[in-house]
Amino acid sequence: MTQSEFVRYYAFARQALVEALRLIGVESGDEVLVPSLICKDVLASIHTLGATPVFFEVDHNLNPIGLDQISSSKAVLVVNYFGFAQDLAPFNRYCERTGAVLIEDNAHGHLSADPLGVVLGTRSPVGITSIRKTLRVPDGATLTVNSDVFAARLSPQLPFTNKALGARWTIQIFLASLGTTLHLPLIDWLRAPVRWSRKLKTGSALPISGSDSEIEHIVPAAPRQSSMSRIQRMDPYLELTRRRDLYKIISELAVKTSAVPVFNQLPDFCSPYGFPFYGDAETAQKMHQRTRRTGTEVIQWPELPYSVAETAPEHYKNLWLVNFL
Repeated sequence: MTQSEFVRYYAFARQALVEALRLIGVESGDEVLVPSLICKDVLASIHTLGATPVFFEVDHNLNPIGLDQISSSKAVLVVNYFGFAQDLAPFNRYCERTGAVLIEDNAHGHLSADPLGVVLGTRSPVGITSIRKTLRVPDGATLTVNSDVFAARLSPQLPFTNKALGARWTIQIFLASLGTTLHLPLIDWLRAPVRWSRKLKTGSALPISGSDSEIEHIVPAAPRQSSMSRIQRMDPYLELTRRRDLYKIISELAVKTSAVPVFNQLPDFCSPYGFPFYGDAETAQKMHQRTRRTGTEVIQWPELPYSVAETAPEHYKNLWLVNFL
Protein backbone atom coordinates (compact mmCIF):
# COMPACT_ATOMS: atom_id res chain seq x y z
CA MET A 1 0.00 0.00 0.00
CA THR A 2 1.34 3.45 -0.93
CA GLN A 3 1.93 5.66 2.08
CA SER A 4 3.32 9.10 2.82
CA GLU A 5 6.59 9.35 4.70
CA PHE A 6 4.72 11.63 7.12
CA VAL A 7 1.88 9.19 7.87
CA ARG A 8 1.99 6.14 10.11
CA TYR A 9 -0.72 3.51 10.51
CA TYR A 10 -1.72 2.03 13.84
CA ALA A 11 -4.33 -0.45 14.97
CA PHE A 12 -6.11 2.12 17.17
CA ALA A 13 -6.13 5.90 17.50
CA ARG A 14 -5.03 5.73 21.14
CA GLN A 15 -1.78 4.13 19.93
CA ALA A 16 -1.33 6.90 17.37
CA LEU A 17 -1.88 9.42 20.16
CA VAL A 18 0.93 7.90 22.23
CA GLU A 19 3.29 8.36 19.28
CA ALA A 20 2.00 11.92 18.71
CA LEU A 21 2.74 12.81 22.33
CA ARG A 22 6.16 11.20 22.12
CA LEU A 23 7.04 13.14 18.96
CA ILE A 24 6.35 16.49 20.58
CA GLY A 25 8.41 15.56 23.61
CA VAL A 26 5.78 14.87 26.27
CA GLU A 27 7.46 13.26 29.26
CA SER A 28 6.71 12.20 32.81
CA GLY A 29 5.37 15.13 34.83
CA ASP A 30 4.17 17.15 31.83
CA GLU A 31 0.57 18.31 31.54
CA VAL A 32 -1.63 17.70 28.50
CA LEU A 33 -4.77 19.80 28.10
CA VAL A 34 -7.83 17.85 26.95
CA PRO A 35 -11.57 18.56 26.77
CA SER A 36 -13.54 17.02 29.62
CA LEU A 37 -16.06 15.82 27.05
CA ILE A 38 -13.88 12.91 25.95
CA CYS A 39 -13.83 9.12 26.02
CA LYS A 40 -11.99 8.03 29.13
CA ASP A 41 -9.68 5.62 27.30
CA VAL A 42 -7.97 8.63 25.67
CA LEU A 43 -6.42 9.33 29.07
CA ALA A 44 -4.52 6.04 28.91
CA SER A 45 -2.39 7.42 26.07
CA ILE A 46 -1.39 10.37 28.24
CA HIS A 47 -0.73 8.26 31.33
CA THR A 48 1.39 5.85 29.25
CA LEU A 49 4.03 8.59 29.01
CA GLY A 50 3.69 9.52 32.67
CA ALA A 51 2.00 12.83 31.83
CA THR A 52 -1.07 14.30 33.53
CA PRO A 53 -4.33 15.20 31.75
CA VAL A 54 -5.77 18.62 32.62
CA PHE A 55 -9.37 19.28 31.59
CA PHE A 56 -11.19 22.21 30.04
CA GLU A 57 -14.97 22.25 29.52
CA VAL A 58 -16.92 22.70 26.30
CA ASP A 59 -20.27 24.41 25.83
CA HIS A 60 -23.51 23.17 24.20
CA ASN A 61 -22.01 23.91 20.78
CA LEU A 62 -18.93 21.84 21.74
CA ASN A 63 -16.67 24.88 21.72
CA PRO A 64 -13.97 25.34 24.40
CA ILE A 65 -14.65 27.41 27.50
CA GLY A 66 -12.03 29.65 29.08
CA LEU A 67 -8.87 28.57 27.26
CA ASP A 68 -7.48 32.09 27.71
CA GLN A 69 -7.55 31.58 31.48
CA ILE A 70 -5.74 28.23 31.56
CA SER A 71 -2.06 28.05 32.38
CA SER A 72 0.55 26.54 30.10
CA SER A 73 0.78 22.85 29.17
CA LYS A 74 3.04 20.77 26.93
CA ALA A 75 0.25 19.93 24.48
CA VAL A 76 -3.44 20.60 23.90
CA LEU A 77 -5.89 18.22 22.27
CA VAL A 78 -8.52 19.68 19.94
CA VAL A 79 -11.41 17.35 19.03
CA ASN A 80 -13.36 17.40 15.78
CA TYR A 81 -16.52 16.09 17.43
CA PHE A 82 -18.56 13.76 15.21
CA GLY A 83 -16.56 14.73 12.11
CA PHE A 84 -17.47 18.44 12.33
CA ALA A 85 -14.48 20.76 12.04
CA GLN A 86 -13.58 22.42 15.33
CA ASP A 87 -12.64 26.10 15.08
CA LEU A 88 -8.89 26.12 15.71
CA ALA A 89 -8.61 29.86 16.39
CA PRO A 90 -8.93 29.73 20.22
CA PHE A 91 -6.58 26.75 20.35
CA ASN A 92 -3.98 28.45 18.17
CA ARG A 93 -4.15 31.52 20.41
CA TYR A 94 -3.61 29.30 23.44
CA CYS A 95 -0.58 27.66 21.80
CA GLU A 96 0.89 31.03 20.81
CA ARG A 97 0.51 32.27 24.41
CA THR A 98 1.84 29.18 26.17
CA GLY A 99 4.09 27.39 23.68
CA ALA A 100 1.93 24.26 23.78
CA VAL A 101 1.78 22.02 20.71
CA LEU A 102 -1.63 21.44 19.12
CA ILE A 103 -2.76 17.85 18.47
CA GLU A 104 -5.83 17.41 16.27
CA ASP A 105 -7.96 14.52 17.53
CA ASN A 106 -9.83 13.55 14.39
CA ALA A 107 -10.99 10.15 15.59
CA HIS A 108 -14.49 10.88 14.26
CA GLY A 109 -13.55 12.75 11.11
CA HIS A 110 -12.16 10.44 8.47
CA LEU A 111 -13.05 11.92 5.03
CA SER A 112 -14.06 15.27 6.60
CA ALA A 113 -12.61 18.67 5.74
CA ASP A 114 -13.12 22.14 7.16
CA PRO A 115 -15.10 24.93 5.39
CA LEU A 116 -11.98 25.81 3.37
CA GLY A 117 -11.61 22.23 2.18
CA VAL A 118 -8.60 21.43 4.39
CA VAL A 119 -8.69 17.76 5.41
CA LEU A 120 -9.29 17.27 9.13
CA GLY A 121 -6.36 15.75 10.95
CA THR A 122 -3.90 17.77 8.84
CA ARG A 123 -4.51 21.23 10.32
CA SER A 124 -2.07 21.00 13.22
CA PRO A 125 1.55 19.85 13.72
CA VAL A 126 0.27 16.33 14.45
CA GLY A 127 -3.13 14.76 13.93
CA ILE A 128 -4.75 11.40 14.56
CA THR A 129 -7.67 9.79 12.72
CA SER A 130 -9.54 6.57 13.43
CA ILE A 131 -10.51 5.02 10.10
CA ARG A 132 -12.17 2.03 11.78
CA LYS A 133 -14.86 4.34 13.19
CA THR A 134 -15.91 5.23 9.65
CA LEU A 135 -15.39 1.93 7.86
CA ARG A 136 -16.44 -1.43 9.27
CA VAL A 137 -13.02 -2.94 9.99
CA PRO A 138 -11.56 -4.18 13.30
CA ASP A 139 -8.56 -1.84 13.26
CA GLY A 140 -7.04 1.08 11.39
CA ALA A 141 -5.90 4.55 12.48
CA THR A 142 -3.42 7.13 11.25
CA LEU A 143 -0.92 9.57 12.66
CA THR A 144 -0.25 12.48 10.31
CA VAL A 145 2.73 14.77 10.91
CA ASN A 146 2.79 18.29 9.43
CA SER A 147 6.03 19.50 11.01
CA ASP A 148 9.53 18.85 9.68
CA VAL A 149 10.87 18.85 13.25
CA PHE A 150 8.46 16.17 14.40
CA ALA A 151 8.66 14.23 11.12
CA ALA A 152 12.38 13.74 11.74
CA ARG A 153 11.50 11.91 14.97
CA LEU A 154 8.98 9.53 13.39
CA SER A 155 9.51 5.84 14.01
CA PRO A 156 9.42 3.51 10.99
CA GLN A 157 6.08 2.03 10.03
CA LEU A 158 5.37 -1.11 12.04
CA PRO A 159 4.73 -4.16 9.82
CA PHE A 160 1.06 -4.84 9.15
CA THR A 161 -0.13 -8.11 10.67
CA ASN A 162 -1.39 -11.03 8.59
CA LYS A 163 -4.46 -11.69 10.74
CA ALA A 164 -7.64 -12.11 8.66
CA LEU A 165 -10.79 -10.07 9.20
CA GLY A 166 -12.50 -13.10 10.70
CA ALA A 167 -16.05 -14.47 10.46
CA ARG A 168 -17.61 -11.87 12.76
CA TRP A 169 -16.46 -8.91 10.69
CA THR A 170 -17.17 -10.63 7.39
CA ILE A 171 -20.75 -11.32 8.48
CA GLN A 172 -21.22 -7.77 9.75
CA ILE A 173 -19.93 -6.29 6.50
CA PHE A 174 -22.28 -8.49 4.47
CA LEU A 175 -25.34 -7.76 6.63
CA ALA A 176 -24.63 -4.03 6.71
CA SER A 177 -24.48 -3.91 2.92
CA LEU A 178 -27.57 -6.08 2.48
CA GLY A 179 -29.48 -4.13 5.12
CA THR A 180 -28.76 -0.87 3.32
CA THR A 181 -30.06 -2.34 0.07
CA LEU A 182 -33.21 -3.83 1.63
CA HIS A 183 -33.79 -0.95 4.09
CA LEU A 184 -33.87 -3.46 6.94
CA PRO A 185 -32.01 -3.22 10.30
CA LEU A 186 -30.21 -6.55 9.83
CA ILE A 187 -27.22 -5.55 11.98
CA ASP A 188 -29.60 -4.40 14.72
CA TRP A 189 -31.36 -7.77 14.62
CA LEU A 190 -28.02 -9.59 14.76
CA ARG A 191 -26.71 -7.80 17.84
CA ALA A 192 -30.03 -7.47 19.71
CA PRO A 193 -29.73 -10.79 21.63
CA VAL A 194 -26.14 -9.99 22.64
CA ARG A 195 -27.07 -6.49 23.79
CA TRP A 196 -30.10 -7.76 25.72
CA SER A 197 -28.04 -10.41 27.48
CA ARG A 198 -25.32 -7.90 28.37
CA LYS A 199 -27.87 -5.45 29.76
CA LEU A 200 -29.33 -8.13 32.03
CA LYS A 201 -25.86 -8.94 33.35
CA THR A 202 -24.27 -5.49 33.61
CA GLY A 203 -27.10 -2.97 33.33
CA SER A 204 -25.69 -1.63 30.08
CA ALA A 205 -26.40 -2.87 26.56
CA LEU A 206 -23.01 -1.60 25.39
CA PRO A 207 -19.64 -2.79 26.73
CA ILE A 208 -18.37 -0.77 29.69
CA SER A 209 -14.66 -0.06 29.98
CA GLY A 210 -12.91 -1.54 32.98
CA SER A 211 -11.72 0.49 35.94
CA ASP A 212 -8.16 0.44 34.59
CA SER A 213 -9.03 1.73 31.10
CA GLU A 214 -7.77 5.23 31.92
CA ILE A 215 -4.36 4.03 33.09
CA GLU A 216 -3.79 1.08 30.76
CA HIS A 217 -0.29 1.05 29.28
CA ILE A 218 -0.69 1.51 25.54
CA VAL A 219 1.67 -0.49 23.34
CA PRO A 220 1.87 0.59 19.67
CA ALA A 221 0.70 -1.98 17.13
CA ALA A 222 0.03 -1.95 13.41
CA PRO A 223 -3.33 -2.81 11.84
CA ARG A 224 -3.89 -6.04 9.98
CA GLN A 225 -3.23 -6.13 6.27
CA SER A 226 -6.80 -7.33 5.65
CA SER A 227 -8.13 -4.12 7.23
CA MET A 228 -5.76 -1.99 5.19
CA SER A 229 -6.81 -3.73 1.99
CA ARG A 230 -10.47 -3.03 2.73
CA ILE A 231 -9.67 0.60 3.58
CA GLN A 232 -7.81 0.95 0.29
CA ARG A 233 -10.78 -0.45 -1.68
CA MET A 234 -13.25 1.99 -0.14
CA ASP A 235 -14.69 4.59 -2.50
CA PRO A 236 -14.34 7.84 -0.50
CA TYR A 237 -16.94 9.66 -2.60
CA LEU A 238 -19.58 6.97 -2.11
CA GLU A 239 -18.94 6.79 1.65
CA LEU A 240 -19.04 10.56 2.00
CA THR A 241 -22.29 10.70 0.03
CA ARG A 242 -23.82 7.90 2.11
CA ARG A 243 -23.05 9.70 5.34
CA ARG A 244 -24.29 13.09 4.20
CA ASP A 245 -27.50 11.59 2.81
CA LEU A 246 -28.04 9.71 6.09
CA TYR A 247 -27.56 12.89 8.09
CA LYS A 248 -30.25 14.66 6.08
CA ILE A 249 -32.67 11.73 6.49
CA ILE A 250 -32.08 11.52 10.24
CA SER A 251 -32.46 15.30 10.55
CA GLU A 252 -35.94 15.06 9.06
CA LEU A 253 -36.88 12.18 11.36
CA ALA A 254 -35.58 14.06 14.40
CA VAL A 255 -38.00 16.93 13.78
CA LYS A 256 -40.80 14.59 14.82
CA THR A 257 -39.19 14.01 18.24
CA SER A 258 -37.95 16.23 21.06
CA ALA A 259 -34.33 15.59 20.07
CA VAL A 260 -32.23 18.76 19.87
CA PRO A 261 -29.53 18.55 17.20
CA VAL A 262 -26.06 19.54 18.38
CA PHE A 263 -25.34 21.22 15.04
CA ASN A 264 -27.81 23.46 13.21
CA GLN A 265 -26.59 22.52 9.75
CA LEU A 266 -24.35 20.13 7.85
CA PRO A 267 -21.39 22.14 6.50
CA ASP A 268 -19.89 21.59 3.08
CA PHE A 269 -17.02 19.05 3.09
CA CYS A 270 -18.20 17.47 6.36
CA SER A 271 -18.41 13.68 6.50
CA PRO A 272 -20.54 13.18 9.64
CA TYR A 273 -19.60 10.38 11.98
CA GLY A 274 -23.26 10.34 12.95
CA PHE A 275 -26.14 12.55 13.98
CA PRO A 276 -25.51 13.92 17.50
CA PHE A 277 -28.39 15.25 19.55
CA TYR A 278 -29.37 16.22 23.07
CA GLY A 279 -32.24 14.52 24.86
CA ASP A 280 -33.26 12.24 27.70
CA ALA A 281 -33.41 8.43 27.57
CA GLU A 282 -37.02 8.49 26.35
CA THR A 283 -36.09 10.79 23.48
CA ALA A 284 -33.18 8.51 22.57
CA GLN A 285 -35.54 5.52 22.49
CA LYS A 286 -37.93 7.35 20.18
CA MET A 287 -35.05 8.28 17.92
CA HIS A 288 -33.99 4.65 17.83
CA GLN A 289 -37.48 3.56 16.84
CA ARG A 290 -37.67 6.13 14.06
CA THR A 291 -34.18 5.60 12.66
CA ARG A 292 -33.56 1.86 13.02
CA ARG A 293 -34.75 1.09 9.49
CA THR A 294 -31.86 3.18 8.20
CA GLY A 295 -29.47 0.56 9.62
CA THR A 296 -28.11 2.97 12.24
CA GLU A 297 -27.86 2.71 16.01
CA VAL A 298 -28.51 5.24 18.78
CA ILE A 299 -25.83 5.26 21.46
CA GLN A 300 -24.89 7.52 24.36
CA TRP A 301 -21.52 9.21 23.89
CA PRO A 302 -18.97 9.42 25.43
CA GLU A 303 -18.04 7.15 28.33
CA LEU A 304 -16.68 10.02 30.42
CA PRO A 305 -13.52 9.90 32.56
CA TYR A 306 -14.24 8.95 36.15
CA SER A 307 -13.07 12.32 37.47
CA VAL A 308 -15.45 14.10 35.10
CA ALA A 309 -18.56 11.92 35.26
CA GLU A 310 -19.81 12.87 38.74
CA THR A 311 -19.73 16.64 38.22
CA ALA A 312 -20.24 16.80 34.44
CA PRO A 313 -22.66 19.46 33.14
CA GLU A 314 -26.06 18.22 32.00
CA HIS A 315 -25.34 18.58 28.30
CA TYR A 316 -22.52 16.02 28.68
CA LYS A 317 -24.95 13.52 30.19
CA ASN A 318 -27.71 14.12 27.65
CA LEU A 319 -25.58 13.72 24.54
CA TRP A 320 -26.58 10.92 22.15
CA LEU A 321 -25.47 9.82 18.72
CA VAL A 322 -27.16 8.12 15.80
CA ASN A 323 -24.08 6.18 14.72
CA PHE A 324 -23.61 5.83 10.95
CA LEU A 325 -21.12 2.95 11.05
